[in-house]
Amino acid sequence: MFQEINERLAAKKVELRQKLHREHNSKKLREQHEQEVVKLQTLHKKLQSEQQDVDKLMGMSFGAFFYSLIGKKDEKLSKEKEELLQAKIKYEAVLATVKDLEEEMATTKEQLSRMSDVESEYADLLLQKERLIQAKRPDLVRVLREYSEQQSQLEASQKELDEALEAGRATIQHLDKAIDKLKSASSWGAWDMLGGGAVSTYIKHSRINEARDAVHEAQKSLRRFERELYDVQRESRIQIDIGEMLTFADFFFDNIVTDWIVQDRISTSLQQAKDKMEKVIKLQDELLVERKVVETELGDIRHKSLNLIEYA
Repeated sequence: MFQEINERLAAKKVELRQKLHREHNSKKLREQHEQEVVKLQTLHKKLQSEQQDVDKLMGMSFGAFFYSLIGKKDEKLSKEKEELLQAKIKYEAVLATVKDLEEEMATTKEQLSRMSDVESEYADLLLQKERLIQAKRPDLVRVLREYSEQQSQLEASQKELDEALEAGRATIQHLDKAIDKLKSASSWGAWDMLGGGAVSTYIKHSRINEARDAVHEAQKSLRRFERELYDVQRESRIQIDIGEMLTFADFFFDNIVTDWIVQDRISTSLQQAKDKMEKVIKLQDELLVERKVVETELGDIRHKSLNLIEYA
């Protein structure tokens, strides 16, 4: 009697939760985008300044003439080029983040535009169900309403847990790749320190570039994982500490590039990546336990609701 409308209501409630989730994501993305744009503008000014310093030394400026006189021009130029490289890589890293955030904002906006009528559709279904129950079995109004609400909440929680688990799996994959690339950079860096020559130096720098790209993707996954965990934490029994989840890439870009050939920086970044991996795996285990609990509760409430409807 009531099964069809209950299923439609449950599905619509999931859509409502998804809409709230995406509205939160949209706000979070806007905030992150504003912060990164400010950072990008600052880095762009820094990049321009460093480029001007290099250009002056390579040209016929007074500074270039002065350092030539005291025999320090090559040393000064090497230092300025290193600072320019540092500024360029930091700028490109933040620029990539800004573009990622803009793509995510556009996707979320499109998703929300397709969900503009969810609230009114849910209200219409509630009204239809209420009229049906009042007409057929007024004594079941309160009990069925409670069952329906519990089922809707559990189904929405189950979906959010699945999305968080998926985001966690992707994060683990990206962190695993970053760890692999950092290990490779560390190995070649050790060889380079032992006098491996120009070839080992080139390969080491190549591996650092690959590690930088892998770190960027890991950071992108961590941002998504953080947003998914927000909704899970809001409704579940899990207490999630995500305060330091997003500090990994900042350290990497602020240090490993500055000291381009310092082995200790690579090792420290590698250890941070491993620490993040450990935290994400621990969270995944907690999410899986919560997922099983919700699945059991959902099965129980569906069984109770079905029995009540069948024997109404």
